[in-house]
Amino acid sequence: MPHIDLTRTHDLGRDGARRVAEEVAADLRAHLGARTYWEGDALRLDGPGVQGALTVTERTVRVTATLGLALRPLRRRIEREIAAHLDSYTAAPG
Repeated sequence: MPHIDLTRTHDLGRDGARRVAEEVAADLRAHLGARTYWEGDALRLDGPGVQGALTVTERTVRVTATLGLALRPLRRRIEREIAAHLDSYTAAPG
């Protein structure tokens, strides 16, 4: 069972959501030293202490992550940061 499981709706379309996922992946690679790769519509994340996916559809984006022991005490903080990023990317313009 994932430690983090967040879903947001969006109006970006599948291609727009994939572009946003790529931006998020760049941050994850830079900050966590994580490896990211696409598997269908899921951008997989594999890094020190974390494994997960950012899955996109035409109308939703879902982030799931399983945290290693060292990151579990920070779960709420990590979850808040991910939620804030998702909200900023998926917010309707204006």
